Amino acid sequence: MTTTTGGPEPFGASPWPAIGLRILDAGTGRAGAVLLLRDAAGKVYTEGAGRPARALLRPEGRREPRWWAEVGDLRGAP
Repeated sequence: MTTTTGGPEPFGASPWPAIGLRILDAGTGRAGAVLLLRDAAGKVYTEGAGRPARALLRPEGRREPRWWAEVGDLRGAP
């Protein structure tokens, strides 16, 4: 997946990351679903954030705690 920064999103492009999207946190090696987004100022979003810095993830299939991941570490899950 290719992403760009510093400009508007192409027409029809979905925001990255998006609430509910299944992703891989490359920093931890864990997969999860995006629950919330937080920007650099600390504001939390339940829908798309302009430039999210972190995402709250819910692990899949395990009884592990949720965790905040840096957006730069997120990858599309296979």
